[in-house]
Amino acid sequence: MGVTYPLMDPMPPQYNALSDRYSPEQITYLYEVIHGEEPYLTEAFLRAAAEEVVLYIGQKPAGELRALRMMILIRAWARLRARRGTRPRAGDRRDMTRHDVSETNRQIPYSFFFAVDETHLTHTRFDGGTSGEMRRAAFLMADAVTVLPYDPLRDRVLVIEQFRFGPYARGDARPWMLEPIAGRVDAGETAENTARREAEEEARITLKALHKIAEYYPSSGGITEYVLSYIGIADLPEDVTGVGGLESEHEDIASTLISFDRLMQMCDAGQLDVGPLYMSALWLARHRDRLRAEAGV
Repeated sequence: MGVTYPLMDPMPPQYNALSDRYSPEQITYLYEVIHGEEPYLTEAFLRAAAEEVVLYIGQKPAGELRALRMMILIRAWARLRARRGTRPRAGDRRDMTRHDVSETNRQIPYSFFFAVDETHLTHTRFDGGTSGEMRRAAFLMADAVTVLPYDPLRDRVLVIEQFRFGPYARGDARPWMLEPIAGRVDAGETAENTARREAEEEARITLKALHKIAEYYPSSGGITEYVLSYIGIADLPEDVTGVGGLESEHEDIASTLISFDRLMQMCDAGQLDVGPLYMSALWLARHRDRLRAEAGV
């Protein structure tokens, strides 16, 4: 049954459809926080967004929360992508699902660029029993993409280097990290489009074919970040390097060319700094001959 909102313009039908789960007050709050003209604001997307937004009711006025709209939309997009379950899975594993988890309390005590989810829950144990109630917290983050540009003719890759606050906050003496190109998947965007957009923004290069390495959780114990990694075929002449990034995001990103042999030496010496760069280097080592053959080398 539809919901009537006498104090505002007619509610778009995709919001009305949420009345099977949310009250009129909750739906009004959701609308005030995230309404807009984006084509991806479908009923399915709104359901994903509502899971976070309704937790702020009583804590933040809708007008104040709207300042965080874009980050909420990005996290909702990640939640919707997660529901689709695209990650390959071996058929002989135990099939435990979200239905084996019961929440007793959930709140978001902090929200800005990231948010913190604090939940009390129980879950089914491997022996068929039920766990004791536990309290867990995680950073809510966007999905992300990494792409390592590779030139099969010149047999070299392009890597970037930039300041990273995570290592700095840990106390690392050298918080500038050597990495593949990377960025968050914006709401409504595909991972492949993210890879191409970030290559333009961070290194000013155009990617050709994209070869998917894997999709995975880099640290599943405490963060929701989900990463899709690629090798991107590109022309990488000597003059392709420089300093790039978006000034609006305070990015200061230097790019460097590294030969395949040097990349392997650095991999063996433990000099690649971050997990996705190690994974990309090792995948490239396994598939390099095929990529070069496809390029006519």
